[in-house]
Amino acid sequence: MRIAVVGGGLAGLAVALGCEEAGHDVTLYEASDRLGGRMMTRPEGHHLIDLGFHVLHTAYPALKRWVDVPSLRGKPMDACTMTIQPSTGRRRVLGDALKAPRYLLPTLRSVGIGDGLRFLRWRLSTSPKDLERSMDAVTPTIELGLKQRNFTAETQRVLGPLFAGITLDPSLSERMAFADFTWSAMSHGQMIVPEHGIAAVPEQLAQRLASTTVNLNTEISAITNTSVEADGEVHAFDRVVLTVPQHVATRLLPELSSDHSPVERLTSTVAFVAPQPPYKQARLLLNEEWGGQANTVLHVHLPTNVHPHPEGEHWVVATLVGQDADEPDVTA
Repeated sequence: MRIAVVGGGLAGLAVALGCEEAGHDVTLYEASDRLGGRMMTRPEGHHLIDLGFHVLHTAYPALKRWVDVPSLRGKPMDACTMTIQPSTGRRRVLGDALKAPRYLLPTLRSVGIGDGLRFLRWRLSTSPKDLERSMDAVTPTIELGLKQRNFTAETQRVLGPLFAGITLDPSLSERMAFADFTWSAMSHGQMIVPEHGIAAVPEQLAQRLASTTVNLNTEISAITNTSVEADGEVHAFDRVVLTVPQHVATRLLPELSSDHSPVERLTSTVAFVAPQPPYKQARLLLNEEWGGQANTVLHVHLPTNVHPHPEGEHWVVATLVGQDADEPDVTA
């Protein structure tokens, strides 16, 4: 069959590769000048800065299927996350004590015994074999789901920026099933930073494409089940597969808008060199006060704590999402 894939992000690349391996004639359309979507890496001098997504969860089932993870030569992040209250400077640790028992007491001091037991119950409810099945569950939103599981408001302020950064959704309106899926991935795998940047993931898939025709800088203006319109010309196919963000999908398929509100998920990355790293561990630093008038930074990542800079520089990468992001795509 002749198949058109609209969207050259990670999903589009995986679809194109799978269809190609099944013997189909594939044409891939991407509106921007590169493949990879929000998995983007930019060189800054002698260092690589990841834009959009900064870490990779090795337990994702699709990742294991499509990507040669060992060849990424990724270094693991610490088995914990740190949070900060900018107004007071207070920092807290939220760690996985089953992976790293040394984080048990710091985590209990941070969230209390009650929420510590809730985290343990959540952790024990996960299974690496059921990762994808968890996405099939009918659940409330993440915001409501955390409340229904009786996490304290203080702990919800920790989990809020964590899942807002993963889903790029400040309102936490994504289904709780996605949070369960992500929690399982974090519980049964590692968060790694690829040696050559997060863009190495889509680059690996793109390099494996042998016969797919790739059209960059090509925006699709209309689609049907068997055709796409690009630059005023209609191209016929046997099947059309759409792998684009929701707000783009509703523009191309207006009938979806009656059931799904189009959401454009914005993210922006600000990177700079600091005289010294704010902390020495390979951890994400979550902003507990994110969302306030003067707190637009969601979280901070120190990539040179994972892969040291050859000249000893200390890079700080701050992430903004939602209306706090300046552009509708990743920027630096």
